[in-house]
Amino acid sequence: MKKLAFYTVFFLIASSVFAQNITFTEIQWREDMLLSKEPVVTGFEGAYAIVEFETLIDAPPSVAYYGVPHTEGNLTTPRYRKSAKGTHIDNKKTHHQVKMDISKLEDVHYDTGLIANNGGVIVYRIEVFDTRIQTTRAYDRQLRYERDGKPKTGTYTSLVALTEGPFLDLVTHDSAVISWETNKPTEGRVLTDNREFLSLEPSIRHEVQLTRLKPNTVYTYRVNYGTLTPAYVFKTAPMSGTRAAFKFGFMSDSRAGVGGGERAQNGVNAKDLGRFAIELYNRKADFVCFGGDLINGYTSDVKDYESQLETWKRTIQPVGANIPFYESIGNHEQVGKYYKVVTPQLKAGEYYIQFAGTIGNQSAESIFAKEFVNPTDSRYAIGIPDPEVKGNNKMGGENTGPSYHENVYSFNYGRVHFISLNSNYWSTGFRNQSAFGQKSQDKAVINIALEHLGGNREGYVMKNQMEWLDKELTAAEMDINVDWIFIILHEPPFPNGGHVKDAMFWGTPGSGELGGYNDKTAPMGDVIDMRNRFWKIVSSRSKVLGVLCGDEHNYSRTLIDSSIHPDFKHPVWQIVSGGCGAPYYVQDKSVPWVANVKAFTIDKHFCLFSVDGKRVGLEVYNDSNQLLDSIDNLTTIR
Repeated sequence: MKKLAFYTVFFLIASSVFAQNITFTEIQWREDMLLSKEPVVTGFEGAYAIVEFETLIDAPPSVAYYGVPHTEGNLTTPRYRKSAKGTHIDNKKTHHQVKMDISKLEDVHYDTGLIANNGGVIVYRIEVFDTRIQTTRAYDRQLRYERDGKPKTGTYTSLVALTEGPFLDLVTHDSAVISWETNKPTEGRVLTDNREFLSLEPSIRHEVQLTRLKPNTVYTYRVNYGTLTPAYVFKTAPMSGTRAAFKFGFMSDSRAGVGGGERAQNGVNAKDLGRFAIELYNRKADFVCFGGDLINGYTSDVKDYESQLETWKRTIQPVGANIPFYESIGNHEQVGKYYKVVTPQLKAGEYYIQFAGTIGNQSAESIFAKEFVNPTDSRYAIGIPDPEVKGNNKMGGENTGPSYHENVYSFNYGRVHFISLNSNYWSTGFRNQSAFGQKSQDKAVINIALEHLGGNREGYVMKNQMEWLDKELTAAEMDINVDWIFIILHEPPFPNGGHVKDAMFWGTPGSGELGGYNDKTAPMGDVIDMRNRFWKIVSSRSKVLGVLCGDEHNYSRTLIDSSIHPDFKHPVWQIVSGGCGAPYYVQDKSVPWVANVKAFTIDKHFCLFSVDGKRVGLEVYNDSNQLLDSIDNLTTIR
């Protein structure tokens, strides 16, 4: 955990509540935010593109690296060739400007078509040194321009440019969705195989559905947003009910790692996330499920939260234009209210930082749904869970939680059913060490927060979502076109290292034999009972093959069966893949199910599942392309 001195904390007293001599003072909390205004191209001075932005704190002049997008195969990535030093505007060290001489790329040594086409697309990266943590932060953007006249002496004008995408999502046997965003409202078109799909309403964001496609067929598409993107390639899903072979990837926890630079790019470990995405693509994954903790999150600033999610999307975009990603919420996908809390147990001048999830269109769930394109319903048209309802808390806050829209959903691919759950719904917790003894998820602190602020305990699956899961599994179990079911959620029901202290256990690290937390007098304190109810539902259906989790920054494969609890009818694999760049956790061998752990490693990694007929294989690779774990057929436990 970082020291408090490294945080950006602005104390804005909004309210104080005194109950049991406990004081809550609302503050702003922006741990990773540096920019107060995003980089934008404000115009041209001759051949120089002018980029301006603002920082929250004084920062040295920035550096811009710029070049062209380069396509190899079907992956388009930036190729930086030149650099430019920035300056301060009006001597204000929070106001920054960079001038990039675009004509330097219109040189016979570097030209990739900019001369002949009288302009084109330029990619650039702004790097700013953050003095609070003594490291450089990077922000990737692009611009599009046209030139009237010759290079250097002609007139340069900025045009509508892509700010996100394009992305491919929701691929079925006969349809797909292409989405993208631009810096200005514009019409849009998707061209594929001599067909055109229109998005004629001028808008910044576009989601265009491609229809009447053929099953298991390769298509090429390009987006026209004023100019054509490179060509991308995707394959439709097999016809529902067929046993066509396919592969899918699973990984999670790409939040910023230790080491700075690309490992900590605006809340994202872009180095490992980008590399693993490309590895999965090269290994022919048809799609990727991502199990949460995409970003550092934990902020009270909506723009900060959005900016981090957008950095994650830019990182996976070269691959995400060709294969779909299905994202799930983790505990770090958190934006809400933050409080400075003082209790009688603390010494004079001491406090800790508390957060509470919010509802409405600025909740973590709502923003997550806005930023990503995921299924909006159950595959079986049973809807999504209703928002959860609780009794009033002592601060008189809301007693109905946020929507499950696009953070709880399901879909089929071939004869496999996938369910995404939200194990961090309406989350309430804390961000800084308390004085109650435990350094992380202190039970006493969390209980105070849940009692006064409301919300939900991390890792706790509430009533409506639990009932929805039961219905969803019943429908999938009865579906004659489904062989196997995978459930994706962030918090592992049976943690093995790093999150024994919370997840679905809430035990004491190193003392797992104590059995976790099960205090019915505390708000949502029946953690073990809840976990057992959850797993009883999961294991009661014979088709559930695996529960895929993140949260713990390691890899583990654990067989959960009746040896752990007599109510667990069918054996089910719990596979934790939290190695996409976040700082590692070692194994806690004190947990009661340690004998059921079949594989464990702290290597950074990704999982690749292969479905062929009724066989489901698994390969796990680390960042050196070494095979960490390999199972020819996970279904042999049946």
